[in-house]
Amino acid sequence: MVQVSRRRLSKDIERRMFEVFEQSLAGLKKADELRNFIHDLLTPTEKVMLSKRLSIAVLLAKGYDYRTISGLLKVSTSTILSVVRKQSIFGEGYRLVVGKVIRNEELEKFFLDLEKTLGKIISSHPARWRRIDSRHRQREGALLRRVI
Repeated sequence: MVQVSRRRLSKDIERRMFEVFEQSLAGLKKADELRNFIHDLLTPTEKVMLSKRLSIAVLLAKGYDYRTISGLLKVSTSTILSVVRKQSIFGEGYRLVVGKVIRNEELEKFFLDLEKTLGKIISSHPARWRRIDSRHRQREGALLRRVI
């Protein structure tokens, strides 16, 4: 669980820290530089958490429903809803990165493999995966339309 000190920074210092962090990430042009930085900066749990959030966003953009994503990535539907809400509130960054992921052929292969796995899961439990409340689907569709 991520912890932040209760002692608040001044808004100016906090803003400046974020600028330095963003510039540091933007300055890493090579994949291995970024990989090493992320490895040194984040815990294994934080890496999994962030990777799952991005995967949720990509699968939502590809049209998968909450239950399917939940079963595949082992996340709760509330985690998925949290990603949808963040996309609808701060969506510009998500849309940019998700679009790049979908257009990247190497990453597309990973998501195609995920889709094959989904096909196997769904075919082995077809009734279970179809039981999604219609109100839930309507709400999901409305949120996604705002995001995409």
